[in-house]
Amino acid sequence: MLVYSSKFNTALIYYTQVQNDLKNHTIGQTARFKIAQTSYFKGDFDWAQSQLKVLKNSTAQLIANDALDLNLLITDNVVKDSLKIALKKYAVADLLAFQNKDSQAIDTLQIVLNNFKGHPIEDETLFKQAKLFEKINEFTKAENNYLQIITINKDDILADDAVYSIAELYLNKLNSIEKAKEYFQKIIFDYPSSIYLVDARKKYRKLRGDEIN
Repeated sequence: MLVYSSKFNTALIYYTQVQNDLKNHTIGQTARFKIAQTSYFKGDFDWAQSQLKVLKNSTAQLIANDALDLNLLITDNVVKDSLKIALKKYAVADLLAFQNKDSQAIDTLQIVLNNFKGHPIEDETLFKQAKLFEKINEFTKAENNYLQIITINKDDILADDAVYSIAELYLNKLNSIEKAKEYFQKIIFDYPSSIYLVDARKKYRKLRGDEIN
């Protein structure tokens, strides 16, 4: 609730107390991740990464994965932006999304897209905005964002996420079975190492009418 209210310093005090008291407990590891996330929200990326590096080997797989994802986001977007201007703006939008201020988050992400065309943050921004568009039922706008990600770089780390997301969008929201099949098939043939492969294959075969045991 303190983070939700942007009272970061007070939130960090409480999270640190929990982390210190329960160092070897899952709750303590969760608190450390929350320290990193809160630091990221306030633009303190160095401290955030120092916490995330510890968590990459967490025994709790979900926490380890979340830590890895956030660490990659920060690392990938500071190489070409030593002042971290784009990432700071993105973090503001991420916080707004966390606070369920969806319209403000979408508008802030659009500022990032307008001002940092071609920057490494562009694909993350398009993806984050697409998910928010889906949340407010702006499905055509979400579709456009996913297509942009695929067009920018089909080998990008978020490309298979975008392909799978648009397949799900066509299947569940836009009622386009043929396009859903096309993008599930794209996962199968273009992204064979994707975490979505098994699910995409199953859904593709079902849409094609195969008998599945």
